[in-house]
Amino acid sequence: MALTKLSRSVEGYVVLVTGAASGMGEATAKLFADAGAKVAAVDINRDGLKRVVKEIEAAGCPVRGWSLDLSNGEAIKTVIDEAAAHFSGLDMLVNNAGISIFSSIDGADYTQAWDKSLDGLLTAHTRTIRAALPYLRKSRNPRIVNIASTEGLGATKFASAYTAAKHGVIGLTRALAVELGEEGITVNCVCPGPIRTGMTEAIPEE
Repeated sequence: MALTKLSRSVEGYVVLVTGAASGMGEATAKLFADAGAKVAAVDINRDGLKRVVKEIEAAGCPVRGWSLDLSNGEAIKTVIDEAAAHFSGLDMLVNNAGISIFSSIDGADYTQAWDKSLDGLLTAHTRTIRAALPYLRKSRNPRIVNIASTEGLGATKFASAYTAAKHGVIGLTRALAVELGEEGITVNCVCPGPIRTGMTEAIPEE
């Protein structure tokens, strides 16, 4: 089931992956499950989530899915509490969920694109981290991984809201690595380049 090898040192870990119903989130959830981790899969896409959970279950791996809108702070806390109770803890949080909205700076829909992008790509990370911290602090090897993008290191026209949010994810990661590192909680960031997923299917191959 896995796309590549992952260290068996994660065996028995409880890993919560947001955006797990498709693309990189789906691959990440399956990769951890294949390596022996217990996976809490989270996504707003109910149908996609059911499919991914069913496929992981069919491979004989422990998994449970929760449908969740990451703009809802109270719902996030409820889901993370339920996941930690179901799996008796939480060791790792992978903040992968994302959206992509393009708009020119003077576009009529720019304010909406900005608000949705910052909320979904950056503020949501802080919501999940804050809800997960009480459980991560009880883990022997707590980990937080934030998924940013090469847009966090560069820029593309008409994607200023997305780019600003991804720069923010990198800054958030650096700040929390300093803040939480003293407690033994590692905070890292991954900046993938263009990967063919549902969200990037409109980008020309060249």
